[in-house]
Amino acid sequence: MECVDVIILGTGLTESITAAALSKAGFKVAHIDVNPYYGSNEASLSVDELVQWATERSSGDHDHDAYMQAQAATFPYISTSASTLPQSRQYAISLAPSIIPSIGPLISSLISSGVARYGGYRLLERVGIYESGKVRDVPGSKEDVFKNKDISLVDKRRLMRFLVFAASEFEDSKELAGKGDVPFVEFLRATFSLKDNLASVIAYALAFCVVASEPTLPALRRIRSYLRAGGRYGSSPFLVGHYGGAGEIAQGFCRVAAVAGGIYILGKRVMAVQTVPPNTSVDVQPTSGEPITSFKYTVELEDLPEKLSCNVIISSSDLLPPELCPSAPTHVELPSLPVLDLTGMLRCIAIIDSPISFAVSSQTTQGSGSKEDSSTSPHDDNSHGKIDTAVIVFPPASLPGGSVTSSVQAMVTGEGSMSTPSGKWIIYISMLCCVETTGTPETMLHPYLEAILGLTVSVPADPPSTPLFTTYYSQVLPAANAPHDGLDPSVLVSPSPQPFLSEILDSTADKAEALFWKAISALKSFHYPQVDGIETIWPSDTVQEGEDQDE
Repeated sequence: MECVDVIILGTGLTESITAAALSKAGFKVAHIDVNPYYGSNEASLSVDELVQWATERSSGDHDHDAYMQAQAATFPYISTSASTLPQSRQYAISLAPSIIPSIGPLISSLISSGVARYGGYRLLERVGIYESGKVRDVPGSKEDVFKNKDISLVDKRRLMRFLVFAASEFEDSKELAGKGDVPFVEFLRATFSLKDNLASVIAYALAFCVVASEPTLPALRRIRSYLRAGGRYGSSPFLVGHYGGAGEIAQGFCRVAAVAGGIYILGKRVMAVQTVPPNTSVDVQPTSGEPITSFKYTVELEDLPEKLSCNVIISSSDLLPPELCPSAPTHVELPSLPVLDLTGMLRCIAIIDSPISFAVSSQTTQGSGSKEDSSTSPHDDNSHGKIDTAVIVFPPASLPGGSVTSSVQAMVTGEGSMSTPSGKWIIYISMLCCVETTGTPETMLHPYLEAILGLTVSVPADPPSTPLFTTYYSQVLPAANAPHDGLDPSVLVSPSPQPFLSEILDSTADKAEALFWKAISALKSFHYPQVDGIETIWPSDTVQEGEDQDE
């Protein structure tokens, strides 16, 4: 019998960061995933793997597979192109498209843990906003505002005043007093006298708000973070991870855990979990320090004759064994949008073979990362407006046939992000799906895909590009503030990250750190000597044990 201190089920980014932290802290970790790949719901997949992923979850034949039942509930609608593509394995398609703020919890975790050396990153070239059939660059700094000729002098002064305010410690300012919960768009109009078009750009393309009712304080904090991140690695505040981003980063943390002694088992289901009666002795060698000869759980895996024993189990919610859960498990809270009744996200993945171009900007210098040198972005053609990596934001009601209540975010990645072969680009489109939303992902997102395809046309008479491959799907979001009733303190369920493009990776890093400290607290009850004076993968000035992680 193989005995470890902690068994972690699922190789999503939250679980992978936690596994690396526990392994480097001196605990023996067994990391298990039923999938044959790393990343779970944040995985990076080839085209063929994505087709298989979609087929398995939409087949409806899940009577004897609890994991696939949970996956079908999380992804209730999936449709994909019937045909695959040549060079399928040269694509790295993300199930969790994301951009990385250049200053934040994830970057700190990547650097301090050493995972940064296992991956590659490039600057996000552009952030644009869709207006009147065109995409215009978003001024992301004071320099961009000065150089922009589309903004009047009066509006520039108002916008500059706001940017100075947003970069400051504004929490106790008179401008914000009593207005933290006011819708952000209203705050911009009333407090800084910004016109509707500028307020829309700030709310949806700088703060990445998804609805007009988002409160002011969290939106301001996001903008402050992004303003301070600009200039760290280049003119853009955001990075794009190579090979699909989140899934590749998760694999990097798993590699760190393995180097520190972690055991990895992929493609195997958990067949049974048994709770060992108290005071039952198990003949094992302790991992370190004083002998640990009593283990609380034994875990049986598919097609493996030898069982695993452990004292703490950490699991993603869709892999949590039913034997450990007296009541139906639910996800943890989804903060930052307290005024919304969320149900899910609608998503589209499309592959095209024509480059996208923004409208010719009146700015002499682009403000979203187009000044990268050749070593950082060797595939740029920004002199002609063509882009390799970009985010395009559609504010509510900006597109005929589109959503009038929610903004839609699109991300474009190409060869420069190591996610496609030469001459191909991946488009990711995501839209918040509220309670009243009706229609399939195709009907809701097709107008946005058509609008983006229209940006590939260089001659007005030419027809828009046709996608080579598409996948549409819906993703159910976690329930807000729902506890895991009845779980033993030694069973921990990893919280779900926020699903939004600019927040998912930082929120994942924060939640992984909180999960690590909860695991340490659980291990203390088993008298592990390592829990005293442990070293973590995080900088010493970040969270300390006992801090509130749910804020």
